[in-house]
Amino acid sequence: MLFHTLDYVIFLALTVLLYWGLPRGWRVGLLGVASLAFYASWSLIYLPVMLMVVGVAWLGGRWLGTWRRFTGHGWRRAAVMGLLLLPLIFFKYWDWIAENIEMVGALAKQTWALPRVAMPLPVGISFFSFQAIAYLIDVARAAEQGRDGSEPSLWRFTTFQTFFPQLVAGPIVRGHELLPQILRPPALHQHQIGAGVLRICRGMAKKLLIADPLRLGMIDPIFNDPAAFTGVERWVALYAYTLQIYADFSGYTDIAIGSARLFGIELPENFRRPYLATSVSEFWRRWHITLSDWIRDYLYFPLGGSQGGELQTYRNLMITLVIIGVWHGASWNFVLYGLLHGGVMVLERWRRKRAEQSGAPRPKAWGLAWRWALTFHFVVLARILFRTDDLASAADFAEGLGAVELLLPRFSPTVWAIFALGWLVHFSPEVWPARAEAWAQRQSTWLWVGVAAATGALAMVMSSGEQLAFVYYQF
Repeated sequence: MLFHTLDYVIFLALTVLLYWGLPRGWRVGLLGVASLAFYASWSLIYLPVMLMVVGVAWLGGRWLGTWRRFTGHGWRRAAVMGLLLLPLIFFKYWDWIAENIEMVGALAKQTWALPRVAMPLPVGISFFSFQAIAYLIDVARAAEQGRDGSEPSLWRFTTFQTFFPQLVAGPIVRGHELLPQILRPPALHQHQIGAGVLRICRGMAKKLLIADPLRLGMIDPIFNDPAAFTGVERWVALYAYTLQIYADFSGYTDIAIGSARLFGIELPENFRRPYLATSVSEFWRRWHITLSDWIRDYLYFPLGGSQGGELQTYRNLMITLVIIGVWHGASWNFVLYGLLHGGVMVLERWRRKRAEQSGAPRPKAWGLAWRWALTFHFVVLARILFRTDDLASAADFAEGLGAVELLLPRFSPTVWAIFALGWLVHFSPEVWPARAEAWAQRQSTWLWVGVAAATGALAMVMSSGEQLAFVYYQF
């Protein structure tokens, strides 16, 4: 059930009406049932996989929580983590691991034939697996302090883990952020309706009016057959893809946050104008914020963060960025993607330390401008690894960027207008969305209904006409 379809709109509306029409004690039950039905609508065969992750996380949390009187139970945490990671490794990484093992065997003149999974990836497995791992680590940390931080109710935990607005592609939510809101369902405030509807409309517009038309009109034709296009056209497609993946993923997040608000629940923000960043480190503080925070809190800090020597800090940065890369997909493209981002962040940290030691002044407007330009184009060029299937395809596409032909890019005026509008919106003042939400909160219900209807009508007229899945569903 795709977010940007009539099916989801009807499903959301019915669930919201039933939720607020039921007695308070029944609402958690309804949310849980609705969330399981939502996931089952994708593929019933993968529902047991998600339920297994839920069951292991809940039982593991209860097990860890009851051992709070003892120390040295790291092996228990490791055992539960291993069980939690098994489905993710099996479905997402095993085929790639097996392929690389066979390649190593071939180099050693050995013929190894390892079995393959050869099954579609369960939708959202990276997101709900990381959410479950974060919960368990938090419970284990509470146990070390003598507290039982586990959730005693299996159904409440199931609802937390499967909450349908953020189930498939985030934001990745921590237990302390969502479980209290599920434990004591909040009252719906009038301002949340306006802010929620506006946020859903904004997400729909990003997906249907920017991301999908760019994908069909500029991106797919060129990335599918780059040899048929000029270097300038490849550059345009690369800028378009950089915009598309942001509009697509942040559009999903907008719909998720807006949908949750209709239940009186607040989800964390996941984006903050990432292409305004003046360093790669800042980019990751603005892009997919909940994943970056997850990696920081559950991997970078436990490795020692920046508390050790410089070499140890550089090592930790490289490890965490490679993990971020591989989280996105099982391929050498994503390994290289993580290595490149990690390498640049190491370079930025080294340069910043040298500047601090020498007492250099903070950069002014011109210094920030060229830092922004370098950061932006690094991010744009690294997107080649995101969009192509393998390193050879990435190299072929990148090689063609240097070919300059005196030919105008062959795109329709409508797609050019969408391309320009999308970038103008992204680089508009950051305070505008907050002001729009504040304005929406003061308006009447009829205006919210009118805005939603107008957005739907515009989407029907301007959208591609195809139901294209969100990019991050594949992760």
